[in-house]
Amino acid sequence: MDAPTVPRHEERILRDTRGLFMLWMGRDRFDRREREIAALPRVPWRGRLLYTIRCEGPFGKGPHAVNVPESLLWNLLDLGHFLCPYHR
Repeated sequence: MDAPTVPRHEERILRDTRGLFMLWMGRDRFDRREREIAALPRVPWRGRLLYTIRCEGPFGKGPHAVNVPESLLWNLLDLGHFLCPYHR
């Protein structure tokens, strides 16, 4: 299987979100988030690499795994309190 590739606009979004996270949260939290993301399971999907995070939704399917792009992980305040669009 070929290595996952990321479209250029997604590379830009990831670069921007990482930069803003560093600006707003500081170096210590940036380093911690980098470690948290590196520890997440990864799955290839349509030529992209997605990260598996847990949705803490309280109804329907209840807590379940969701695969998301890395840029979303940098936009979240806390990786432990994620809700997917279905549970919002």
